[in-house]
Amino acid sequence: MTPAETTLVIMGGLAALSRWGAAGHIRKVLHPRWRLEPAPPEVQSRLSVSVCVPARNEAAVIDRLLDSLDRQDHPLVEVIVCDDRSDDDTGARAARHRCTVVAGSEPPEGWIGKQWALTHAAAAATGDVLCFVDADTWHHPAALRTSLALMEAEEADVLVLVSGHALGSWSERWVLPFLWSALLSFLSIENAQDPSRPNDAMGNGQFWLVRRTTYVAMGGHERVKDRLVEDVAIVRELKRAGARFRLRFAPTLTRTRMYTGWSQLWSGLEKNAAITDPARPVLSIALSVLSLVLTVMAELWPWIVAAGALFLGGPWAHPALLSFAAAQLFFILLGRARVFAALCDDPSGERLSRNPRVLLAQPLGVLLGMVIMLNSLQAQLRGTTGWKGRRVQGRSL
Repeated sequence: MTPAETTLVIMGGLAALSRWGAAGHIRKVLHPRWRLEPAPPEVQSRLSVSVCVPARNEAAVIDRLLDSLDRQDHPLVEVIVCDDRSDDDTGARAARHRCTVVAGSEPPEGWIGKQWALTHAAAAATGDVLCFVDADTWHHPAALRTSLALMEAEEADVLVLVSGHALGSWSERWVLPFLWSALLSFLSIENAQDPSRPNDAMGNGQFWLVRRTTYVAMGGHERVKDRLVEDVAIVRELKRAGARFRLRFAPTLTRTRMYTGWSQLWSGLEKNAAITDPARPVLSIALSVLSLVLTVMAELWPWIVAAGALFLGGPWAHPALLSFAAAQLFFILLGRARVFAALCDDPSGERLSRNPRVLLAQPLGVLLGMVIMLNSLQAQLRGTTGWKGRRVQGRSL
């Protein structure tokens, strides 16, 4: 075996070992210990809650969200929708429900529109707890009561719930599980909940709660007014300010369909798929290149080996290399299957984890995800990132 071939075998062994560890870590993170299910009716909370919804051109989904909030079984709920200068009838549709609609305004210099809309909604709130939800979500009738009861039981100041994801189109099914698998391969819930590790906190703007006094004392969304990934940034700021943080997976309590096809997914992830700071372009590019290299090794190496085997004396000329590649692919697909089983299904409820075609599309999803990351990088560095008809300029780092 030549030195080059030995190097390839070592690389293959390390890659297989890393994916074995990642698959095991995903299993640990998705353990039932960290899952929150609807609480029985006798579990109650004394806390009042204000649900804050930023809504810009959400006429297609706002009724579904507000119908689910109208059905909440907690008695102390108010819903505040900030109609963020929509071009459609979002505000009129929202007004048909049991909620208060406040009018948004042009964000001041240095503010991203979503944070400005959330600030408007929070300013109108009167509840003990603020619950921030995205307009493309919908919720189990016990979602608020269960969440508030957990906050009381654990004396938490902040609670983040990870939603279930309804994936309908091919692009959603291929790309989003890749991104979730990458995240869960490194997430530690113990570290996320450790008050001494604020940078390990995970945010989820689709559904999270914070005590109003804690939010106001920290400075609210003004502290993260220019952050592209504001949900992660604000929970980290809250932890730095001393807030007690909890994280749970709750796909039966809250669900979302973030995008309904390739066009929405492309433009939506343009805003936050890359880690960037326009003021530090060299660092942004270096981190992105490193991320892409690691992605190739972690996700595409088995396919590269399979293709390269044809030029290395045939598919059976290097059994050790092929064995490592096969093992790595097995652990990649195992991790994917666990993500699908825990978080992702079809809008109809079909279990996608049982669909082999979805799992075997893994390399296509990775390639598309890498293209999306590169597009996000160039758009953010050039200042051309847009979302819902509005220019979005900010930073991730």
